[in-house]
Amino acid sequence: MIKIKFKEIFSLLVVLIILITVFSFNIGENNFQQIKVDAGEEHNLSGYAWSENIGWISFNCLDEDTCGIVNYGVSLESDNDLSGYAWSENIGWISFNESDLINCPKGACKAKIVGENMEGWARVLENGNGWDGWISLSTQPGGSINYGVTLNDSEFSGYAWGSDVVGWINFEPVNYGGVLLDAFSPPTITQFNVENVVNGDTPNINWTTEYVDRCTGSWTQGNLCSNQANCASGSDIGDPVNSETTYVLTCEGSQEVSESRTPSPYYNLGFVDGYSNIVKVNFVVSGATTTKTKIKITPWNGFVDTVTLDTEVDSATPEALPNGSYGVYSDRILTSFEYEEGSELSIWVEDPITGTHTVPISGNGGILNGVDVIINAKGVAPKFEEI
Repeated sequence: MIKIKFKEIFSLLVVLIILITVFSFNIGENNFQQIKVDAGEEHNLSGYAWSENIGWISFNCLDEDTCGIVNYGVSLESDNDLSGYAWSENIGWISFNESDLINCPKGACKAKIVGENMEGWARVLENGNGWDGWISLSTQPGGSINYGVTLNDSEFSGYAWGSDVVGWINFEPVNYGGVLLDAFSPPTITQFNVENVVNGDTPNINWTTEYVDRCTGSWTQGNLCSNQANCASGSDIGDPVNSETTYVLTCEGSQEVSESRTPSPYYNLGFVDGYSNIVKVNFVVSGATTTKTKIKITPWNGFVDTVTLDTEVDSATPEALPNGSYGVYSDRILTSFEYEEGSELSIWVEDPITGTHTVPISGNGGILNGVDVIINAKGVAPKFEEI
């Protein structure tokens, strides 16, 4: 921002008249409203302080959407120094720039935040007639009255002192918003995760945000967090999952933002406890049935569809099973009530095979992982006995 000196104000007279007109229509003790917008460009303080002597002091051109006319504002820098300009329609520009604060009356001149407390000075550039324009931001060395401005989360409060001309400056006037940090920075949900869980389990839910004052979740009642520090990183636990569920996180700052997640429902095949993935088959001359195993379904994220099991004999390794081979199920089509009980499976092998064969077992739609059934085949020589 170009540094604006007292002498330069006259060259901005037309612009200032426009500003005064805008502020006169929009700022009044009875009709003041702090307008929220998407972003505060280069200045991160906004809102208004109040002086009984001089009225409202604006800390950001976005407060009244006048940045297209004059771009001004006050910023808290990364090193906690304050810089920039505030505006009063009655006394003009108030500078927080270090270069304008040289030779302050006492103490440290630089305007800055130490811990939660504002220290140093600001100065009204249009001073004169015996008034030096200095505004003290906190009690100065040797001062007998304890005062100052503090920052709590994103809200400023307390008083600065501007001598007889300005008097006390209230940074948090009742019912009028006050001076805020990052009020115009757009709230952002930077991360929103919902854990994949087996049906019936409760998912872990976590999120991170920026410039967010509060959040709510579709899966619970009330606020999940109520200030920027708590909302910056949070977690919760959802209800047990029994159907496909969409989770919505809604957060508020200078505006409302939301993110939704719907974990994909799917299932895995497995073996019922006590049953093996290995079956055996013995041959005498031709076809035979393997021993039995039992296949179950583990549903995730509310999967409840009917599953039809399939024995992929043509995909067996090291080679396909003989033509005519097929799976024999006690219940090939499983509904959600039958997932855990599962289905018995044996495999009819049309012609003798030898050695080990791996047969994939799959299901229709929504499957993430199938299983393999291993057939240990052994040829049995026929016995001949005399009659």
